[in-house]
Amino acid sequence: MSHNATFLQATQASQGALTRGWLAFPAPSADAPVPESVAQTDVAVLNLEDRLREVRLAAAPHVTVAAEALHAAVRAAADAQFELHMQNFSSVERLCALDDVAFTRHTDAVRQALEAFVAAAYREGVSVTATGSDRAKAARVAEAVPADAAWLVQLSRRMPMRRIPGFVAEGVDSALEALQRDVIDFVDPELEAAHQGFMEALARLVDEINGIFTPDHDAAYTEVPPEWRRTDPERYAQALRDLSQVRDTVLDGYKELMNVMSRRGHLPAPQEPQPGPSVRVTAGDNSPVTVNAPYAHASHGGHASAGQPAPADQIAVATPAPWYRSGIFWGAVSAVGTAASAIVAYLALGR
Repeated sequence: MSHNATFLQATQASQGALTRGWLAFPAPSADAPVPESVAQTDVAVLNLEDRLREVRLAAAPHVTVAAEALHAAVRAAADAQFELHMQNFSSVERLCALDDVAFTRHTDAVRQALEAFVAAAYREGVSVTATGSDRAKAARVAEAVPADAAWLVQLSRRMPMRRIPGFVAEGVDSALEALQRDVIDFVDPELEAAHQGFMEALARLVDEINGIFTPDHDAAYTEVPPEWRRTDPERYAQALRDLSQVRDTVLDGYKELMNVMSRRGHLPAPQEPQPGPSVRVTAGDNSPVTVNAPYAHASHGGHASAGQPAPADQIAVATPAPWYRSGIFWGAVSAVGTAASAIVAYLALGR
């Protein structure tokens, strides 16, 4: 049985104990044994606290919050009953009649908290079954509105909205269009609410941007007409306020959506950089050595190949050999030696 089901059973047991407690009579005196209804209620509340610990360990945050609120409502009702016992010893009226306002208030509070917990637990169950679909939807949202999108980065600077660059207006339009084209909704209600809130904020920003003007056809921006500052300062100030407010709403909506996606574990993992080509090199003792290289380059007549050519600024330039090692130098020396030998031989024969 799930933690939510066991907590629900404990809550129902607490409700039964509270009902019997409201129908009980106060204790006859301060020295009398603890009334059975009080003892049963205390046991039920303690059992509910144990089940609450299980919920805290295993349930989603919104379910835990609902469970804690339900436990608090049950605890408050039990405390109210105990106070009525302590203040009305030997009364012949039942607790519910001694303070009908408290009876109604606490009974309604427990009932409402129970309904809220059931709704939260249901949403958790739906969220679990729809994890795959919502994860795919979240990936599409993250692709349509990446955190490093130029328009989003520009808005996040929260600069005055007197002049809006063209790439911001185009980026907002494109993001909204991409989100609207995706007709599949999130199954998780909290995710869908955050998604709809962000889309509505984007649509409002588009409307506000469309309400201002481009100075001329070649301008790369739109702006609140600067002449309004002189001719209609109130209108000018209101336009700036509206643009700033809707920008902040977009940023807040984006943050909320990303955080809900993160809490559900649906944010796509960052992509790892691809390694460069690898070659196998054998050391002197025949042990393998693996070298990862983004490119390869060979010099002095050697040969190498890889997936990418070496950058131009890193290509080694062959160093010329010293003059005394060049073939031309030694060829000249050899020619001079040969000529000298011929002259010596000629002179010798002439004698």
